[in-house]
Amino acid sequence: MYRTVTDRYLPPDHNAFVAARPSTGRVIVIAPTRAACETIELAMGLHLDTFLDRMHGAEVRALAAGRQGFGIVAGTGTGKTLAIRPIAEVILGGSALRVGVVNREREATPETPTWNVIIVTTGIARRWFQDGDIQATDTLIVDEIHQTSAELELCLALGKRAGCRFIWLSATVDPRFYARYLDSAAVVESTAFDATLAARVTVVRKEPLTFLDDHFLRDVVRGRHGVGVFLPTRAAVEEVAGIVGARFPRITVAFYHGGEPIRVIRPFLDGGASKPFLLTMTAAGQSALNVRGLDTVIIDDTRFTNVIEHGRNILTRVHLGANEILQMAGRVHGRVEGGRVYIMSDRDIDFATLRPEEPEFQLAGDSERVALTCADLGVRAHDLDLPVPLDRVAYQRAVAMLERRGIIDPDSGRLSAYGRAVEALPVDRPWAELIVNASETVLPYIAVMSAIESLHRMTREDRDLSGLIVGGSDHLTAYNVYAEAFTECGAGGEVYGLPRHLFDERVTEWADRRGVLVKALEDAALAVASVYRSVGLPLPTAMPRASDEIRRAFADLVAEYMPLDLVIDEETADGEPARVSRSSVCGSWGAVAGKLRYFADRMGVPRAAIEGTQIPMDLIRKYATRHAGELVFDPKRRGIPFATERRVEYYGFELESERDAMDVAPPADVAARLKREYAVRPESARKSRGRGAKGRGGGRPNGSRGPGGKSRGRGGSRPGKRRGR
Repeated sequence: MYRTVTDRYLPPDHNAFVAARPSTGRVIVIAPTRAACETIELAMGLHLDTFLDRMHGAEVRALAAGRQGFGIVAGTGTGKTLAIRPIAEVILGGSALRVGVVNREREATPETPTWNVIIVTTGIARRWFQDGDIQATDTLIVDEIHQTSAELELCLALGKRAGCRFIWLSATVDPRFYARYLDSAAVVESTAFDATLAARVTVVRKEPLTFLDDHFLRDVVRGRHGVGVFLPTRAAVEEVAGIVGARFPRITVAFYHGGEPIRVIRPFLDGGASKPFLLTMTAAGQSALNVRGLDTVIIDDTRFTNVIEHGRNILTRVHLGANEILQMAGRVHGRVEGGRVYIMSDRDIDFATLRPEEPEFQLAGDSERVALTCADLGVRAHDLDLPVPLDRVAYQRAVAMLERRGIIDPDSGRLSAYGRAVEALPVDRPWAELIVNASETVLPYIAVMSAIESLHRMTREDRDLSGLIVGGSDHLTAYNVYAEAFTECGAGGEVYGLPRHLFDERVTEWADRRGVLVKALEDAALAVASVYRSVGLPLPTAMPRASDEIRRAFADLVAEYMPLDLVIDEETADGEPARVSRSSVCGSWGAVAGKLRYFADRMGVPRAAIEGTQIPMDLIRKYATRHAGELVFDPKRRGIPFATERRVEYYGFELESERDAMDVAPPADVAARLKREYAVRPESARKSRGRGAKGRGGGRPNGSRGPGGKSRGRGGSRPGKRRGR
């Protein structure tokens, strides 16, 4: 029997929530991140003079008073987030604003029905749509709509299905798609650009570190400049900041990326950083930051983005789009006297001709999320007006996989009781399955592991994990990292009245020594607390390290249910090569269960890599399925080319097979059918690579290895080379 789960982010009493809706409907503000929720909540209590209000305030209020939606496209610093308060006041007819926030830190409460303005993150908004909490009379205000994600794109489609009115806010973007898709009456475009303050823009064919030579940095010191450097990866951000800081100690140097808490650069945002300064940032983390004192911007014309191919997200290195370049340069261009913009690029860029482009969408790469949402609502994907075409083949495969796993009832097409329990947990579906099936003994470990994106993303390249590595398991190694941090630098506490593991100031020194990102620990603590509230258990006060007994119990649980991606001898069940990640502590051979990630190599060819936990072959065989003999066509046999085959299979891999010769050929119609089946089997078209799996399942998507899959695999258990430190 699986564990009972409660979704703590839905209104506790749906009927009371619906009954308390004001006659005007509620204002639901959808924010891209938890931090954005807090910023919007703060803005709701402020009455400040802004550029947007001075130039377009009357127009915005008039549009808010109408019935049709509209958009606002405005650059950083114009006050578009502050415009949410007057818009809400007009929509609610002058009623006092009762503002509340529901995100991963702050769950819904019995007071939630009394709020007329509710600020939620995209994932929680999607759950509210599925629960019927957002209805046609409500107005949706989507902040930073240009920050696309699969969850946001689903919310747009679900809001249209519910008949909601959309008001959307965006930075630099071509607004025509949103205006058309969301049936906007108008788009208010506002910019604080001053042509007399146009920056000098130079395209340079150099790498950023080469450009940041002694001559340039001495100029930064002499001119007491504020420099922002936008780079594509967190490793590059840290490397450039470290080298510049060591060479020129007179320059105040700092870095910021998604693995760092925003407080590390608070002086730069508040104007307290002393000049000259140089702040390196990832391109993805810069859009919402307003760095004071900036007069020089250096842009690396490179980014890594997910390219959707056959329903898969493939991480690919590409040039920046016009939107990104304009947003980064806009930090000084037209805003600062004597502004300078340097673009490091191997292509010719005519900055003066750049214009905003339509956004890039992500939903096509998450067919499973669409399938779960549709099953919960009882609709089909083609009934939703999605902003981007869905890969129908990938979607059907996702549905089939979820049916095999018992999450979707194949008869009704709706989520099963098991599926509803899985969907209610605030973690990815594979980990949710493990949580609902876990014993009390292994639950603390799985709760932490489900909260960590990956060991690689949790640590820096120069990490020191001595004493923490659990051989053959990136998952349990990541757990040990969290456990040591909590044991040495943490304690139980409360945030917004909810229990959580908290880390004190000692964690910074510990993280520097271990090469661990503090923000990864804090995010994990938040997610762990969410899991425990969802399953109705108290948060653990002690986090012991993972023992051999726990490692075996975890491997047994994974082997029994196998909700994760599976690779045996560096091949998937479909016969595709998938190497173990370089930063993994797993060996190359045997079975590895974890998360497959796709990336494009230097030639643009998609490759797969996995990070996870090695599963002993005795557990694989323990939970394998043994099939009775079946007739097959075997052209290699002399005489009668037919045989009886008995197979041992495990979630898409064929571990063993035996064939016995037949003395009598089958009837002609059966023989013809067996020959046709042989002709379309994948292994009839290619030879075995000799290193593991030989797929027979035919093109299943990642994570779809459910009971009943068919493919061939040797499942060897030779020792692998340990990776990582």
